[in-house]
Amino acid sequence: MLKRGGVHQAVREGTLVDGCGRRIDHLRLSVTSACNLRCLYCRPKGTIDPFTSAPVLDDAQRLELIQHLYETYYLRQLRLTGGEPLLHSTLVSLIQGIRRIAPDLDLAMTTNGWRLADLARPLLDAGLNRVNVSLDTLDPAQYRHLTGGELAPVLDGIERCMAVGFPPPRINAVVLAGVNDHQLVDLVEWSMQQGTEIRFLEAMPIGPAASFNRDRFVSAATIRHALSRRFELVPLHRNHGETAVRYLAVHGGQRGIVGIIAPVSERFCGQCRRMRITADGRLFPCLLDERNVDLRTAWRHGVFSPDTVDDVVQSAVEAKQWQGPALQPTAMVQLGG
Repeated sequence: MLKRGGVHQAVREGTLVDGCGRRIDHLRLSVTSACNLRCLYCRPKGTIDPFTSAPVLDDAQRLELIQHLYETYYLRQLRLTGGEPLLHSTLVSLIQGIRRIAPDLDLAMTTNGWRLADLARPLLDAGLNRVNVSLDTLDPAQYRHLTGGELAPVLDGIERCMAVGFPPPRINAVVLAGVNDHQLVDLVEWSMQQGTEIRFLEAMPIGPAASFNRDRFVSAATIRHALSRRFELVPLHRNHGETAVRYLAVHGGQRGIVGIIAPVSERFCGQCRRMRITADGRLFPCLLDERNVDLRTAWRHGVFSPDTVDDVVQSAVEAKQWQGPALQPTAMVQLGG
């Protein structure tokens, strides 16, 4: 591994750059691998959860790590994920701590929305900037089939989120052939009524759901074609590092924003600015690459070592390929999406 005196020139200038010259300044941080749902495209029924007894980072360690990445490498965006992050009992205090050490960090969260109605106000007051909510269907029976849960708490959470003052949440919908691909127009029209942006995601063939997702894969081109039969899709500007291709969808007097995220058929690896840290402290530089490093080595005898973090993070990020090999046995519920 690289030593502090011989690190990449970009690090000395305060940025983290991978082996392909891409600046890495976005972090997806999983705070728990636990989830109260069993979405078919993530945790198929009957699969064993291998992470239930794994030791995890505590919030004090997470704060030390975030502060170092923020101050040393100018971390620009942090997204809290899970599992389901709202199951993390100290999430609000963790967000308060992040806001104290990184006051101008763009701090977001992706959630299934089940506990959002109760926690929206505390999350906003703690300093969370915005929320993405996973919602693949508006049909209660279909939602129960897909997730094992109930739809009503999610809809209540989205409504409450906006009522307390959050920007309208972005809605994430994974599209599956023969499951919800006939509901795309309904989802867009509902999102228009709510004033939210909806994003359709290709199902990714990773983890224990890989076979299920391959069998029900719907490409971005198919999604666009289905939507264009109802809406005029006007392309919008795409910022560097953005995963979604976004459109203004227009039909009569209806207007709304639709995004399509296509990590399989229209890869956006060239714009990648991300790395991921799991709840148990593993750093994955690429979602589609099983290679990872253990960040828990940064705490020797309970004391945080910035030098070790620099060595581990930089060596891992420098090994990041232009495109991941699409070999990822780790479940999405562990990786944090």
